[in-house]
Amino acid sequence: MRNTIVNTIALAGLLLFLAGGCTTTRPSWPAISDIPTDVRIQGRWVWGELLADNVEAEKTFYREVFGWQYDTQGSGKDAYTLVRVNGRPIAGIIHYAKPADAARSARWLPLMSVPDAARAAQQAAASGGKVLVPAKTLPGRGEMAMLADPEGAIFGVIHTTSGDPSDTFPSDNAWLWLELWAKDAAKMSEFYRPLGAYAVAKQESPGDRPELHLVAAGFPRAGILEIERANVPSTWLPYVRVKDLIQTVASIERAGGRIVVPPSPEIRGGKVAVFLDPAGAAIAVAEWKDEDEGEGKP
Repeated sequence: MRNTIVNTIALAGLLLFLAGGCTTTRPSWPAISDIPTDVRIQGRWVWGELLADNVEAEKTFYREVFGWQYDTQGSGKDAYTLVRVNGRPIAGIIHYAKPADAARSARWLPLMSVPDAARAAQQAAASGGKVLVPAKTLPGRGEMAMLADPEGAIFGVIHTTSGDPSDTFPSDNAWLWLELWAKDAAKMSEFYRPLGAYAVAKQESPGDRPELHLVAAGFPRAGILEIERANVPSTWLPYVRVKDLIQTVASIERAGGRIVVPPSPEIRGGKVAVFLDPAGAAIAVAEWKDEDEGEGKP
């Protein structure tokens, strides 16, 4: 039942987003990179969309925690908010009306770069996934579709019009990593492998939980972690890079977020935490020093 509610929430917001708002026709969407690159790396996760019932409250929370800046196009419930870090676009925020029986009123959805969004949707359906929103061209942005993997985790694919953002290591307060919490890591890696043209690399992990990396263009782009707890639904979890994890955790709690996985030496060396924002969207933070940047490019 919980997964059904979550999927309904996400689909309602996605339909609103792709339709361009309830009452207006959006002539153009902001590109995900201010500077055209004409470069696209299949399998790289290049964007995030936050679906939120109370957009202004979400903007305030993330500004207080990460110092994010915003550009807003349109007004009211038809507005689209572009999220920036040090002037660089990293995400968007769109409004959706929270269903009365929903357990949370916001969620993050990641987008993967692909050569052809329609073909990726066909591949996903043929491999046991679902097409939630068929491929649609958003003027100024590109071709996009929203999908669910066989375990129900929701994600998007995009072929950008002017190219993806430059493939550089993220700054503090920008996206660092993306992790799929799955019931069967091996099966999910086989589902995502052709979509992202990935090589799959097995990682050493504490205990017996399988952990896999999805590698594209020579760098790990996302991870898959097998979660055995029945009450934890399969989902994509985005990570934000932070300079000081302890200070960030304190900022999250002051701003109204709830820490659900606190820093622990047994988890990623005590350098990560998972939290829910005030509206219930799950997100993680990871402390990553400059000297660690040579270890990989998310």
